[in-house]
Amino acid sequence: MSTKTRNAMPKRDPAEQAVRVGRDFLQIDSEIALTFCGLALAAKDEEKRRRTIRSARKAYDTITQLRKGINLTDVQRNKLNANLLRLKEELQSLGETF
Repeated sequence: MSTKTRNAMPKRDPAEQAVRVGRDFLQIDSEIALTFCGLALAAKDEEKRRRTIRSARKAYDTITQLRKGINLTDVQRNKLNANLLRLKEELQSLGETF
């Protein structure tokens, strides 16, 4: 990469990047956890069901802890809250208590 091309690239603030990555992680992790719940609901094998429930619950607990340190827009917060509410309901239907 030439010096001219490298200098033309916009510089990104590392703190801003960290916030964006954190926001993306929360949303993606909530969607993955919902997928795990769906797999658990459909599982015929009891061990697979237990593993996927455990993974979904761990994701739920992690997201609820990490979200405290990440500023979300109203739209992002609403979407994450909707995913977490659905996730909690599905986990409860799978026998988890909160």
